[in-house]
Amino acid sequence: MFDQPFRWNITNQIYLGSLVQGEKANAYKGFSEQILHCCSRVLAFAGDSDLTFVGRSPESIFDHLSGLLFDTSWFDRLELLQFSMRFFDEGEIREKHPNAIDAMRAYLDQLRLSPQALAERPRPVAFIDLVASGDTFSRLIMLLYKWARGIQLDWGAVSRKIRLVGITERTKTSPKTWRWQQHADWVSLLQRGAIKNVSIPADLWRYLGNYQLKVTRSYTPARWGSPDATKPEYSEEQLKALRLAYELFEQGKTRERREELASVMVEEPAMKHRWYRALVQEIRT
Repeated sequence: MFDQPFRWNITNQIYLGSLVQGEKANAYKGFSEQILHCCSRVLAFAGDSDLTFVGRSPESIFDHLSGLLFDTSWFDRLELLQFSMRFFDEGEIREKHPNAIDAMRAYLDQLRLSPQALAERPRPVAFIDLVASGDTFSRLIMLLYKWARGIQLDWGAVSRKIRLVGITERTKTSPKTWRWQQHADWVSLLQRGAIKNVSIPADLWRYLGNYQLKVTRSYTPARWGSPDATKPEYSEEQLKALRLAYELFEQGKTRERREELASVMVEEPAMKHRWYRALVQEIRT
């Protein structure tokens, strides 16, 4: 059994104990409203899928949705995948960290995100991350593609179960707007229409992506499979981040916050879909 990288379970206060008491990470004015709208759009754009949040940047979205969807049929669809390749390709990782790729594959297999598990899933998986250049998505998709080819698994069966939701910084739109997926050759490995983008305010994107305190250390190839990565850490910055994560979870569980989410969700074009309307109803009841 592979020991997964550690992250505190924010859904159980007894498990957290006194760790959630004390100073939490600061958020800017307007964060609460903006992250709620972001959660709504992620649900709408991901489709009727399982939701896997990639790396540390979207962890607050995962934490808040974990509260918003708690006690609904969608709660078990949420997953947080600790993953960072830091601009290394697979060959470089194998050279510098010989056991790392096997460790990452074991981790993905436990999360039912191996190529074979993806192909056999009843629903697609939407991988969700903040996007600038799309490098993380590129590394993840190529890792899965090479794995599938190595075990002679039909990539088409795998790619049909993959969706990507890129969370981008909102800018003025024009015919000349730069869109990350239009400049990536690897996108051809996915099904047509598999990529969706959710634009969010610059304040929120930069906060989540650049300077927010995080609950965990980045899970880079040097740490893939490392015993140290399976142990809790108690730095003051991480504890502050944990307290904000727990607050987002608890806030999401309140009736008032869920009603706010439902009120935002009904404005999305996805309301035309039966699965989406059913989700809105679940959140409200």
